[in-house]
Amino acid sequence: MSHDPPLSLFDYEALAEAKLDPALWDFFVAGADDGVTLAENRRAFERTLLRPRVLVDVSRIDMATTLLGAPVAAPVMIAPTGPHGALCEEGEVATVAAAGRAGLGAVIVNSSNRTIEEIGAAATRPLWMQLYLYPERERTAALLARAEAAGVGAIVLTADSPRFGRKERSLRSEDRFDWPAAANLAGLPPATPGRSAARRRPGTISTG
Repeated sequence: MSHDPPLSLFDYEALAEAKLDPALWDFFVAGADDGVTLAENRRAFERTLLRPRVLVDVSRIDMATTLLGAPVAAPVMIAPTGPHGALCEEGEVATVAAAGRAGLGAVIVNSSNRTIEEIGAAATRPLWMQLYLYPERERTAALLARAEAAGVGAIVLTADSPRFGRKERSLRSEDRFDWPAAANLAGLPPATPGRSAARRRPGTISTG
């Protein structure tokens, strides 16, 4: 592989694949089943074209805006993307710190590897939190209370996972990875036995 400095997201992707445990890499890049939606998502970005403008003043280009009243350097936020602690010891604390240095906000997964209190202390730009609704309302309420106290500005409700995607690439991987603990869920009211993500009543969302 080339040792030239990375110039694009695809270059960073190649570097990540070379460094990560194969099972971990498979988890992060896999789409569900045959990967049809994953491929279509990439094609959708390719169909978005830039409209060139010429003979206009470009001496000052400013992409700054606000998100729910909070200033950001560009209309971009880091999405909730699974266990950051599997990629970096500092986990989501490092993620929001890096986002802040870029002037951007971040959305943290509710089952983060670092607590929302730790993450909130490191955030300098808008911090939002993804939320799966637990069958046990007290678990959801406790997590929301902690998020509000930690300075989370908005909740991003995830409602597309009554069943988690069947990632065939991950299933085919012969390697296994020891996932870091979801520290943010520690101390919440206990989950009801038998009501896990794979077996819960219709209409509910859960990662517990």
